[in-house]
Amino acid sequence: MIPDDLADRIRERIDIISIISEHINLKKSGQNYKGLCPFHSEKTPSFTVSPAKQIFHCFGCGAGGNVFHFLMRYDNLTFPQALRYLGERAGIKIPEPGKREGIEKDNKEELYKANELAAEYFYNNLAESREAEEARGYLKKRGIENKTIEEFKIGYSLPQWEAAYRYLRQKGIDAATLEKAGLIIKKENGFYDRFRGRIIFPILDLKKRVIGFGGRVIDDSLPKYINSPESPIYIKGENLYCLEKARQEIVRRGYLLIVEGYLDAIMTYQKGVRNAAAALGTALTQGHIRLIKRFTNNLILIFDPDAAGKKAAIRSAPLFLEAGMKVKVAALTEGTDPDTFLRKNGVDAFVERLKNSERLFDFVFSEVRGKDPLTAIDDKMKAVNELLPLINGIPGRIEKNLYIKRLAEGLGIDETDILAELKALSQKKALRSGEKARSGVQPQKPAAHRGGAKAEEMLIHIMLNDESIARKVMGHLGADDFRDPNYKKVAGIIYRAIDEGKGLNDLSGIDDPVVANLLSSLSIRDLEYDDLEQSFNDCVQKIKGRGIKDRMRELQERLSAAEKKGDTESRRQILNEMKELKSVN
Repeated sequence: MIPDDLADRIRERIDIISIISEHINLKKSGQNYKGLCPFHSEKTPSFTVSPAKQIFHCFGCGAGGNVFHFLMRYDNLTFPQALRYLGERAGIKIPEPGKREGIEKDNKEELYKANELAAEYFYNNLAESREAEEARGYLKKRGIENKTIEEFKIGYSLPQWEAAYRYLRQKGIDAATLEKAGLIIKKENGFYDRFRGRIIFPILDLKKRVIGFGGRVIDDSLPKYINSPESPIYIKGENLYCLEKARQEIVRRGYLLIVEGYLDAIMTYQKGVRNAAAALGTALTQGHIRLIKRFTNNLILIFDPDAAGKKAAIRSAPLFLEAGMKVKVAALTEGTDPDTFLRKNGVDAFVERLKNSERLFDFVFSEVRGKDPLTAIDDKMKAVNELLPLINGIPGRIEKNLYIKRLAEGLGIDETDILAELKALSQKKALRSGEKARSGVQPQKPAAHRGGAKAEEMLIHIMLNDESIARKVMGHLGADDFRDPNYKKVAGIIYRAIDEGKGLNDLSGIDDPVVANLLSSLSIRDLEYDDLEQSFNDCVQKIKGRGIKDRMRELQERLSAAEKKGDTESRRQILNEMKELKSVN
């Protein structure tokens, strides 16, 4: 059980500036610090960190919160994970988790340790072993520089059956852990190395921990590549090779370049195109899309221009469109991949290909339709069946209608027939998701910006920056007097903090990202009101007056009903209350 005050104690010992500075460049700007936001693409810094209030806020994308929220968003951590990480940094002992959770954590730590030792071992083999001479020559021939080898910790697994196994056992890693990590394979009388005789590419997660490996043969034997099997720390469908290096450049450039192989990602990085990542020998999944959307909604796919590469792009298309992502496809010359193309034609020609990339739907449409016009009915129906799910996934109505028209013209089919098929497809989809609809769970809609919403925002802003006024507000308004649900939550947080004797900068207990962002936005903004007392009074009166108006409308309806019934006593009481409300207003 984690004590309630633990987050407060950790936050008091941790400096948000030092933590965030490890991830982005911050420069002093008045009382605050500013930098380029890591959560969206921008050229002018709008990401602001307040050392006094220990919060951050981006005025560009709205991200904000305290040091816990920053790490949770930047490194995709849960609150307990961020708490443990910062607790270790602060020198505060975190209570051990439950027995089962503790065992799982220990097992994962052993896997990370095994992989880290293995990566170091493979890297040293490539650098020092005579048996790695051919591997070094191969990498040189492929144009991989020594600096790149060091950055990516590229290694080599010796050809002996048990070389890595014996080394790692000597380092204290037990066989069960090595097998679970996928470094060795069990046989009848023992174990043997999975990656023997291969060039090794360590796979890192966003926290730069080694979670798995890819191994490539030097000759033309098959299989050309083998990868680590999935483990408790490595799930293929939720990781991309090189993403930990590309993440900041993805945000800066505003898009991610998806390539197929390890060497494609390495060569693009070496040539200065540093926003590329590779799928790990698997088709792109929903897990990949969730991961990618943390950094961008824009993708360029640059698969190998063979049949398999094209099929991969087509197969991924519905996932991207349903996720609302903007995807393009860049074509390379037949028989080349990004690695080969870059070595042969240079980075300028490669960048030009990226600039000329076509929209995903256009690419899929061309591939499905083919070079020659479709004449057979079966061929046309096949094309319609492949393309309709893509059109159905396009969120914009105008864009969707344009593609419907294009499909109709391209296949020589009446537009109304395509619309009818599309409607039927939508109905089927609605039926499949009917269970969700019946559950009554609906996405939360933002509150409308009604008349008093501005007054609520101003009042919360003043309260967060002036505790004495916040105490006065408590004497006039309750949290329920705020109609906007988010402002109501913030008012409740402020009132509780004052009642408990805390300051108004503490966001530790807030797990709602919308409220955390709102709090950080209003807390970090300077007060620009000429007369705080007057502004405070005006806001309170406006919010109170809104409540009085609502009550007056309700009383007027009751008065009409009482007069129709001839209920003189009720009429008298209602009129008295209305008179009192008018005198207050």
